[in-house]
Amino acid sequence: MAIEIKKQKKNNILLYLLIILVLFLIGWIAWSFLKPEEIFQKPDIEDLLSPSSQELIEAKLDIEIISNHPVFQTLSPHIAWPLDIPDLGRVNPFKVF
Repeated sequence: MAIEIKKQKKNNILLYLLIILVLFLIGWIAWSFLKPEEIFQKPDIEDLLSPSSQELIEAKLDIEIISNHPVFQTLSPHIAWPLDIPDLGRVNPFKVF
């Protein structure tokens, strides 16, 4: 009996690059034809808002002026801050009743 030793085929890197390129092209073509189309254009936010809202968007608020305003100074707090957090649950939740 003779033992035959088969030569291993060399990996052809060009073949692998060609396969990757073909798969990439197929994927790109499928994506370009199957991507969703916009039926309606999205309107700009400025077109949807009223003119008074436009003034609010362009307004520059200065916290110093607001906090020093006499009307703001007359406001009174209705709650005590910081809020008291009540104790919830038991100290040991695994203890038997």
